[in-house]
Amino acid sequence: MSPKKNIICLSLLDLLAAGQVFAQPPKPIINCLLSDGTQASLLAESSADGQRLFVNIDKKTQPAFTDMPDADFVGEVVMARCAGSSLIFALDYGSPYLKGVVLRKNPVSHSIERIDFAEKALPTFLYLGQTQMRLVFPNIGNETPKRFLIYDYVSGKGQGEEASGSDIVPGKSGFEVIDLKPAQ
Repeated sequence: MSPKKNIICLSLLDLLAAGQVFAQPPKPIINCLLSDGTQASLLAESSADGQRLFVNIDKKTQPAFTDMPDADFVGEVVMARCAGSSLIFALDYGSPYLKGVVLRKNPVSHSIERIDFAEKALPTFLYLGQTQMRLVFPNIGNETPKRFLIYDYVSGKGQGEEASGSDIVPGKSGFEVIDLKPAQ
């Protein structure tokens, strides 16, 4: 083999080896048990720019943020936890907003339900009911004069177009209420 062909072969081998370093499968961050006994897993693919998130449910892996399929969110995971048979996570991708999701399988229908959010603060309360989920945030962005922002998901209808404002947290009747604030 000529020296020129040797260099080309070595360069191709170097490129292939480097490609395999970056083509690693996403690594699990957290696995959560859902109401039907299956698991939801949050997975991350790491790069120099941060983490790209994926969710695996029912042996299907998909990008974590399905509400904006053309956007590529890469950043730092600032919340990832299991809460009341659900998975909740948030990513700081450099915007003033944190991008996140809470998902579960409905305890009655076993269909996947999710709330997609983008807020300046992390959620403080998660409300889980038979036919509804709520996610409550402190209003630090002043999008409304109200103290709290509330995202709702109603089974059979889905998530509302935008969060509603309230000066009080919603009532607990009919819900399991989970405090999401970090322990101090």
